[in-house]
Parts: sequence; structure tokens; C-alpha cells
Amino acid sequence: MKESLDTLAKRVKFMRNKKGLTQAQLGKLIGADPSVIGNLERRNGKSSSYTEALATALGVNLSWLISGSGDSHTEVSSADVSVQSGKSDYVIVGGKTDFSLVEIPYKDLQASCGGGIINLEYPEQKGVIAFTVEFLRENDLPIDGKGLLLMHACGDSMGYTIPHGTLMLVNTNEREYENFISNKIYVFNADGESICKRAFKNLDGTVTLVSDNADKNRYPDQIVNKNTFDDFSMDARVRYTFNKQ
Repeated sequence: MKESLDTLAKRVKFMRNKKGLTQAQLGKLIGADPSVIGNLERRNGKSSSYTEALATALGVNLSWLISGSGDSHTEVSSADVSVQSGKSDYVIVGGKTDFSLVEIPYKDLQASCGGGIINLEYPEQKGVIAFTVEFLRENDLPIDGKGLLLMHACGDSMGYTIPHGTLMLVNTNEREYENFISNKIYVFNADGESICKRAFKNLDGTVTLVSDNADKNRYPDQIVNKNTFDDFSMDARVRYTFNKQ
């Protein structure tokens, strides 16, 4: 007799077993404690705050996972080549996958590796690039794609690290000015202009913005304190770059 998949818990367990995942492995995929999956399945839960993450990790249709209606599971077979999505092409990053692809918006945004650039208040979305769950997890990024954006760098102050025109994957979840990591590259907003620099914390509370370009006459290091700009904030951390060859 075929098992009835009439609760969220049963649908999760069914797909987890089908993919050969343990409760601990699925918990890791969604960034949760293994007990979350165990409790959901044991109690035959009908809802969960991790439903969207579970749909992504299991490679299933979200509406089916929530209600059980519609196509049971629309799994995507990916390759590391461009594929067709509706009427436009997009690129998949991460190779083969057993899970649903995570589409990251590609907007008309730029961060200046130089003197700064002003972006439109409502930038046009140019398209998407699809990432695999495995790629996001391996790079310690949210597997549901929330907070991730793709934008271009312009200018040459970051030298060979981020050449002009480089497409960057940035994480807007990492924007706490007080808790940023030294010697990492961030996108900042300085008086309304977007800039991309390597940042270092100083013991006196200031921050040194460094250009990777070796020409320090053109691109000297800049120490930033509360009085340097009228408005200064951190927008995102640069987590991956697609350098032109």
C-alpha cells in the first residue's frame, strides 16, 4: 500500500529517504541543528519555519512541500553550461547537483574600484545566474540565496584581484560595520556613492580602506573615521568573483 504523504513531515521524510540523506545531513544542508529534522518527522509536523530551505535542499516544488498539491517534486538536473530559462539564457555555477537550482538576481549595479559611483535607486534586473546548493554551502553562503546579489566592479583600483568589469557575487547579510572581518573585500556606501575596497580594522576604531592596485600614488590607502564622510555604511561583502580571462 502506497504511503500517504498528507503532512509536511511525511513529505520531508519521503524525499529525504529518496535522496539517501540522514536527518543530520539534511539539517546541515538547511543550516539547522539535526534535532530540527528529527523533531519534525517524529511529531509528524504540519509546518516548519525551515520549509523554504527544506524545499531548496530537497530539490522539490515549494508549493508541493507545503500543501502536497501539484507536481510532487520538480527536480532540476544541472550542468556547468548555459541552459534555457523561459525566454532567456542563464549560467549555472557549481556543476552537477541533486537539488533545485538557486537563482540569484543580476542587477544593473556597480561598485567602483576607484572614486565611487552612484547607482540608480531602483536598478533594472538584467537576468539571473543559477547556483547549486552545493556551491553555496561550500562557500558558507545561504543556500536559499537570500541576501545575495550579483553586481559589476568598475575601475582598476583593485588591480588584478578585481579587474574592471568583473562580475561579483556579494552577500548583503554581511553588512555589520562593527563586526566585519579585516583583510576582506567589501562594498561600501560613502555619501551615496558605491565603492569596493579591502578593509582593515584599526585599534583606535578607524578603518583603513586599501586598494589592491600597487600604484599607491594613484590609489593611496584611506583611513575612515566617523568624520570622514557625512554618511558611510557597509553594503555587502564580496564573496566570489568571476574574473574575465
